[in-house]
Amino acid sequence: MGKAYNLRASMISRVVGTDAYCSRQNYFDILVGNKEERPVNQQYTQHGKDCERYGIAEIMLHTGELVNNCGLDLLGEQINTQADYMSNNDCSIILSCTPDGYIGDKHLVEIKAPYYIQDDAKEYIKRYLPQIYFQQYLTGKEGTYVCVYQMNNSTIMYIPKNEKYLHDFMLPKIFEFSNYLLKGKLDNKFKTKRKDKKEFIYNGELDVQVA
Repeated sequence: MGKAYNLRASMISRVVGTDAYCSRQNYFDILVGNKEERPVNQQYTQHGKDCERYGIAEIMLHTGELVNNCGLDLLGEQINTQADYMSNNDCSIILSCTPDGYIGDKHLVEIKAPYYIQDDAKEYIKRYLPQIYFQQYLTGKEGTYVCVYQMNNSTIMYIPKNEKYLHDFMLPKIFEFSNYLLKGKLDNKFKTKRKDKKEFIYNGELDVQVA
């Protein structure tokens, strides 16, 4: 069995090239073992985990609907969805996501709990749109209820599936990145923000609805 790569929703912005802190080429080097991943600030991570249940409660109060498979008692464990994407004799690539919850048969739930105060939740959530759209793609759901949880100042939003973003902007970059993983190395045709700036500017609409 060769090398197996898992392109997770939580890191898909790095693959797409929209992550502000890690470029596509750096993430490629991390995955193939040429570079070490920088340590995650555990304080930020723990804050997000601690606040997740409160964000779930905010969405249930706002929508009047149960959030299932959210990892909370009696509401079911979170569901990991994964799909085989491509492979060769040396390695394979899967796509995966674990949404924070589900509402009914058509909608996902995602909770974000920023460590620092965010005055514009609608602008803040845009950095997570690749993750949200990728989760919708893998699960086949129509949209996502999002809570940007901040004590006494939470914002609930609804983000519908965006076919244009998905097929014109995101999936081609995932396809390219994955093909290079199969090759095991980059060349000068690999798209980067530095030399292919226009490729990383999405010109369509981003439908983020404050619920």
